[in-house]
Amino acid sequence: MPEPSCRSVAIIGLGLLGGSVALSIRRRWPSVRLTACARSPETRALALDRSIVDEVFDRPDAAAKGCDLAVIATPVNRIASLAQALAGHFPELTLTDVGSTKGGLVRELAGTTAAKQFVPAHPIAGSEKSGAEHARADLFDDKPIVITPSGEELPQHITAATEFWRATGGRIVTMPAEQHDATLALTSHLPHLLSSLAARQITREMLALVGTGWLDTTRVAAGDADLWTAIVSENRDAILSAIEQSRSDLDTLQTIVDQGDDTALRTWLDTAKQIRQSAQTEPRPPAAKVV
Repeated sequence: MPEPSCRSVAIIGLGLLGGSVALSIRRRWPSVRLTACARSPETRALALDRSIVDEVFDRPDAAAKGCDLAVIATPVNRIASLAQALAGHFPELTLTDVGSTKGGLVRELAGTTAAKQFVPAHPIAGSEKSGAEHARADLFDDKPIVITPSGEELPQHITAATEFWRATGGRIVTMPAEQHDATLALTSHLPHLLSSLAARQITREMLALVGTGWLDTTRVAAGDADLWTAIVSENRDAILSAIEQSRSDLDTLQTIVDQGDDTALRTWLDTAKQIRQSAQTEPRPPAAKVV
């Protein structure tokens, strides 16, 4: 592993992702000083007890003081304001984040001082579990880390953020923010809502009869409701488009079932099976180029 490109890193928000970022960097770059900001005293105590970070604070500016890079790992609706506040305090600080929506964030920061320092990023890794107690050093290994530059960032911040995310073990993919949001609406956000829909359709009396299929389908429905409310709010248009696409597909499926067209149903199911199997067996695509 190359020498660290930064001497000190601040993690603003110590949930599953923030804690895993810290542990992954401690594994790859053990000499880097790690600080964090966490609102909960219990989380701050846990972070020190597990040696997730070296120091932990209750204010973002206190955590970021003296650092080269800061990762904002809060719900998506808080990222822009934190980026602006940190940029105002520390004009040389490289800023990045873990948010799963990008378009609104890029638009909100456009033309601000923070836009020169902030490199939007989304590590596509996670779990239905939340909290620093579930953080893992290998969470990002071979996972896509999507960077969605606005075009306003200074080159040194792009370089620093890219090297940082590569050190977590992830694969760097670069694409426009709007393309990211449209894609994630279909690959992550709508599936989460459909998982929740499936969970809502049964009664407590039916739980005794659920099997592994239902449990697999509804696993992500156990995710944090506040976090997902913020995600849907930030990516509303792309998610609505995905819902409309699903509505059309569901109408097609209803027609197939209603008409008893077993040949069409078999084709419909086999197409889905092939797509699902391809996700597990096809080689990883190369990282996309900056556009």
